Parts: sequence; structure tokens; C-alpha cells
Amino acid sequence: MTATIGVPTMADDETENNDFRTWMRSMGFNSKQVSAAGELVGMSSSLAGHSSRGLRDLTSTERLAMAAATAGLPAWSPDSATEIEAIRTLYELLKAEMKEVANGGDAEEEAVRTVRAVIRAEALRVATEARQETGSDPETDRVIRSLLQAFAQRSSAR
Repeated sequence: MTATIGVPTMADDETENNDFRTWMRSMGFNSKQVSAAGELVGMSSSLAGHSSRGLRDLTSTERLAMAAATAGLPAWSPDSATEIEAIRTLYELLKAEMKEVANGGDAEEEAVRTVRAVIRAEALRVATEARQETGSDPETDRVIRSLLQAFAQRSSAR
């Protein structure tokens, strides 16, 4: 067996220190799907390969793209801007409510009511806009229905 000089390789136990590989695993990609994972965040095959082998650091832009892909966000465009802004608003609200609950007190029930009300309002807004547009977005509608069903089930369980 001939040793390769100058090309670092990573053993499986060393990949925990590689953010790109860790992200790949969290997204369900295996080590043979480096190019597909890279393509999801806008990397060329060679750039994704270098990232997965730890030959380069990830840029802030790549990390943001990885976060967006993980969250299931669509690529930004004027058409998706409203949806992305709604998601950001919901995220900020959830973050604030979780912080409030973590600080103690009887804020948990209030937080659940607030989040539920905002999700319902946002679902109504999206549904109303969808009726006004010529095309529909069944994936977004499915996600909203799932969120509403999850909250309804949690409420009825109490």
C-alpha cells in the first residue's frame, strides 16, 4: 500500500471536529453524498470535497446557507421574501417566549397562548394570500396544517 503524502485524511472518529461533515450527517447525507450536500448550499463538488476533508474553513455565507437548508428555508427571491420574513418573525417570537419561560415565573401558559395565536394569525394570512394568488404552495400549506394539528393535539392533551 502506498502512502499519499500531503493529503490529509480524516478517520471517522475525527469527523466530529469537521462542521461540514457534522452538518451533512444531521441532514441525512452519508460520506458518499458530499457533492449533493455541497450542492444544497451552493458549493461546487470540489469545494464540498475540500470542506468535508477539513482542508478549508467554512465561510460565514456557507454556514448561513447550511442553517437555511437545515431550517428548510427556500432560496431568497422577491417571491419568497414574504414567507421568509414570516418565518423570521415566528422565530424571533419563539426565541423571546422561550427566554421568558426560562427566566421563570408562570409565563409558560402565556407563552403557549401567544405562540399559538401568532401561528394561527400567520396561517390565516398565508391561506388568504394563497387564495388570492393563481398558484398554490401545497408544501407550505402542509407544514402549516401540521403545526396547527400539533398545537391542537397538545392543547387537547392538557
